[in-house]
Amino acid sequence: MLLNKRITFEIEANKMIDKEIKSNAVFIIPSVSVGFASQQAVDLLICTLDIPFLCHVNANDCFIPMLTTDPYHKDSTKMVTACSAYYSETRNLLIFQFRSDILAHKRVEFVERLQEWIIGMKFQEVILLSTAWAPFRPDPETYINVDVYYMLSKEASKTDEDMRKLRMKKFNTKEMLPKEEQKLTGSGFTLELFKKLDDANVPLIVLIRYCDESMDNRSDAIAQFEALVAMQFERSEIPELRLPYTWER
Repeated sequence: MLLNKRITFEIEANKMIDKEIKSNAVFIIPSVSVGFASQQAVDLLICTLDIPFLCHVNANDCFIPMLTTDPYHKDSTKMVTACSAYYSETRNLLIFQFRSDILAHKRVEFVERLQEWIIGMKFQEVILLSTAWAPFRPDPETYINVDVYYMLSKEASKTDEDMRKLRMKKFNTKEMLPKEEQKLTGSGFTLELFKKLDDANVPLIVLIRYCDESMDNRSDAIAQFEALVAMQFERSEIPELRLPYTWER
């Protein structure tokens, strides 16, 4: 248990989740990665499914401080911080959203705290959305029709065959260009968290979209959102795509 001077999201979130979240939930989280397209994909999910706000996540000490208006409801007076949790009781779906960068000197601590909390929560499945820098995508002539790549932990509910049917390509560091040691460039804490949770036998699926560090990655966010929907939900049960009003700016 982390104490006193280190105020953690584990303490506050567990207190909130004990009251409001059913067991065996699915947990979706974005990595803080290149282009912020994964955060935008999470915005699309929250907005389209109208997932209610649950609580502020006490990981703000690990992120660049920020405070902004509710990004999903134009007339709301609610304010949100860098880290927020959203929960649908009917879908038993918990979502974290991060709206700023992780502080460099807090990165290792944050990943450790997140890992410990996830393991303790015993989720039915964890789905991590991530992006990577497009110049290091595998040979585009070979993978031109691949919109999203994936990684599966040993305990993931999906198989390689399941993912192939969805036209996703398995991520393999040996295929990365120009050299293997660059791995998943620009993906933030993706590989660290994957290894930690895989070693802990947590059911985890990672969806990766290659994109550029540009001003507008909405098309990448939509592609990742569509891949997530195809994998995790019945399409007939998903409403028409709803864009956050902030995308109109």
